[in-house]
Amino acid sequence: MPQAEGYGVDDRVPFEVALAVIAAIGEMDPSHPDEKSVIRDIIEAEGPASAGYLQAIRRTRHSIFYPQLLRLYAYGRSRLPEGDRPGFCLRCGRVFAARLFQETLHPILRVALAERGSFRKTILAMVRSYLHRYTGDRYRLSTALLPRGIRFSVSWAAGDAMERHLAACGIDPAVAMEDSGSFIAGAVQGFLERIVDGFDDSLVRWSAAPSRTAMEITLPAEARFAYENLLRAILGHAEAVEAARASDREEVRREKDLILGSPAMRRTWDLVRRAGASDDIVLLLGESGTGKTDMARRIHALSRRREGPFVEVALTSDVGSDNMVQSDLFGHERGAFTGAGDQKQGLFSLAHGGTLFLDEIGDATPEVQAKLLRVIETSTFRRLGSPRDIRVDVRVIAATNRDLEARVREGKFREDLYYRLQVIPIRLPPLRERSADIPALADYLLARAAARTGGPPRALDPEAARLLALHSWPGNIRELDHALRFAAALADGGILRPEHLPEPLRAPPPPGRGAPAESPEAGPPGAAGPVVDAGALRASLRTGAPPPRGKGARHGDPRHVDHAKRIWLSVLIDEFDGDLAMAARFWDRSSEKTLRALVRAYGLGDRLAAARARRRDR
Repeated sequence: MPQAEGYGVDDRVPFEVALAVIAAIGEMDPSHPDEKSVIRDIIEAEGPASAGYLQAIRRTRHSIFYPQLLRLYAYGRSRLPEGDRPGFCLRCGRVFAARLFQETLHPILRVALAERGSFRKTILAMVRSYLHRYTGDRYRLSTALLPRGIRFSVSWAAGDAMERHLAACGIDPAVAMEDSGSFIAGAVQGFLERIVDGFDDSLVRWSAAPSRTAMEITLPAEARFAYENLLRAILGHAEAVEAARASDREEVRREKDLILGSPAMRRTWDLVRRAGASDDIVLLLGESGTGKTDMARRIHALSRRREGPFVEVALTSDVGSDNMVQSDLFGHERGAFTGAGDQKQGLFSLAHGGTLFLDEIGDATPEVQAKLLRVIETSTFRRLGSPRDIRVDVRVIAATNRDLEARVREGKFREDLYYRLQVIPIRLPPLRERSADIPALADYLLARAAARTGGPPRALDPEAARLLALHSWPGNIRELDHALRFAAALADGGILRPEHLPEPLRAPPPPGRGAPAESPEAGPPGAAGPVVDAGALRASLRTGAPPPRGKGARHGDPRHVDHAKRIWLSVLIDEFDGDLAMAARFWDRSSEKTLRALVRAYGLGDRLAAARARRRDR
């Protein structure tokens, strides 16, 4: 919500405060089982204008504006019985204290250790530090020691300017201060209950005026720190730190399990890590055998839902009738269709709190597509044969080896579902685009097979590894895995040689065939010299035979500078997905027109077309 024009008041509030209000609504109103349902109803109550704003701050955890927070207070009260409404903001403050105590523990203990005065003076310093952390410069905080306790008051730092600002936003400043004062009182009560032994609400008296909230806290003479609570909090903090470190170690282990030698896979893994931190829909695109299921599991393991279920379902029509697919997804009531026995829950219900992986979504029937769109948009579905809506909290990851855009044009895939899935699209590169990874991939697959079967470790000899790198691998990693299993079955010892490989892999591919590699050393399809090797280049120069001169194709000779230029242009085409305007910035005094001419001269037209196709797929 924008600030009132001209008053210059900073009315931002940390989003943690709004989260405490939302959590309090969920605790006090049984019709709201979770945070998402509260936010959904707030959006419906306020209208679509606030939907994007509230969802954005929920994702980014940025500050919200103070008038928006006051409307959250009003909404929360409206959901409660009449008798519970006066204490709602107080309850919000107590929820805030419970949620943020762990975060504030370190700074307030540091204040306590630095304080050399009495117990009352120490508590006063801790409360001042605790409040200042979340009130900042918006409030003016005054504190004083009492004979049996402490007193403090909170008022607007901007004084009349804040009151004029609130009035301009249609808010009564007196009501705003009462709500804020009640929240602060609840936060202090919740805080002191955790650090003072035997503390209860009767020891706190507070009152709110139009521009000030005052509070007196009585501390009995026998009061002491709640050492047991503090010790539990410190141990909990240590456990959280260790869990975070274990999670980091697990992420490093997962990354090592991946083969990230090629630029394409490094870019893909960066997207996967970012997707894991989000809760949005992910669409995995790629040919069969590129590892979409494995990547979906990695995204789930990196997400906040990692402790929840990961449920996988294939949507291909050949796994059964349309009713059976829908029954698997949504469940059914007894007798919903022919052969439907007892009531069945369905995979959406089983995935509640976790991730549902919809494999082969491009093959889903029109009716399944329509129902998927509904559950994705509303988080509700109905079992077959039931009139009742069921609400679920599920993150969706979908995958397909189909060209969904083409299927939309053909009328075989719903356009609205297509765009709904395009939140975080991730394309997994085929193996022919990451041939630099093949030797490491082969070693990993062989080691995994040995660990699974308990057999001896296997390794590839150099010639067998070279033949694997030259193959185009239309079946991708799955085909490579099967080829290695075949070779391991034929080999007597621990070394896999060319004669152990399947027949199609034993002979090198004909000229012009093979996978385009992304490493700077490897040339594009059709290159005469597949590798630039400094030693071989020096040996060829010592022969005394100069490279060809004049016009004509000279890039096929490794000794000619055009050969190196062709490789560099290949790298630029791949790196910028065929954007020659960007590539020209890395070519001395060049333009897009010049690079187009070089693409034709160097025979890189196919590589350019493939790079641009990858960009369109993204």
